[in-house]
Amino acid sequence: MKTRLLHVAAATGLAALAFTATPARADHPWQDAPAPASITADAALPGLQPSTLLTGTNGAYLALDTEGHPVRITSANTTSPLPGPNLPTERLVALTLSGDTLWGLTAGDQPILIRMSQDGSVQSRTPLTGASITGSNLVALQVHDTHAYLADEGKPALVVANLQTGKATRFLPFDPSLTGRHPLLRAGQPQMGPDGRPMAGGNVRFLMLGVKGQWLFYQPACGPMFRIDTALLTDTDFTPVEQLDGITEWRTTPSLGGAALTPDDTFYLSDITVGSILKFGSDRIPLRILKDPRLFHAGAPAIPEGHKMAVLVTEDGTTHILRIALP
Repeated sequence: MKTRLLHVAAATGLAALAFTATPARADHPWQDAPAPASITADAALPGLQPSTLLTGTNGAYLALDTEGHPVRITSANTTSPLPGPNLPTERLVALTLSGDTLWGLTAGDQPILIRMSQDGSVQSRTPLTGASITGSNLVALQVHDTHAYLADEGKPALVVANLQTGKATRFLPFDPSLTGRHPLLRAGQPQMGPDGRPMAGGNVRFLMLGVKGQWLFYQPACGPMFRIDTALLTDTDFTPVEQLDGITEWRTTPSLGGAALTPDDTFYLSDITVGSILKFGSDRIPLRILKDPRLFHAGAPAIPEGHKMAVLVTEDGTTHILRIALP
């Protein structure tokens, strides 16, 4: 077992990083890419939610339909249920890939993590204890090794679940990094609530996990983006004070409809403020690689290998997929 001294040293290092690592915007504002991306196809996909898009196998994408069931999007822009013989019947609120394994999360007072093969065949179901409280709205999921990471938008918190036991622990409840504190802007205009006041667009909405499982990035739709070391959430020797000290504001973002992090640690963001796709890599140069009015209503992006990506958008009330050639 690691000594307490090692934990204190690690937390001190993280706290120092929080003060010394300034957000990327301080060095480089968003700028237009020298060679922009281009939209190569725009196809309607009725019955899909725009909030989930994953890179599947053989050029396909994975998404959720409006009933919360996983579906496959082919290269010909048609959708079909996954072909597995033992598909989940529960409504899924989030879907993610970890290696070759597909994971789904159900809603309800006791959410369930469903482990599947990429054809949708259920391999196991793990009820989560302690993940939800009254008013919870679990909206995002990431999985690495022995833990699942969830975002609760309704009662803002990060939730970490042990995949073997199903025991879940809630962290940083109502921390300012998890709450929407700025107006949500679409096409440059604040979105107004029923009371006539600008809305923040909810609380923590997006979760992204580095390929090594060390860094968890999260943010509400209105931004900004934050980062925390997952060890602070999985190692019980760390205290709440050390967890707070480990939060780093990673960078300011515009209002987003979706976000993705690739295995080479490059972020792709669906910017609904000006209608663009943003790219932010390890070079810390934030680029606007595409601008198009359809992106005012963009949702989730996905980036397979090669110079291509896709993003779901809403056009006239129907979900579309935009296929994009990257420079």
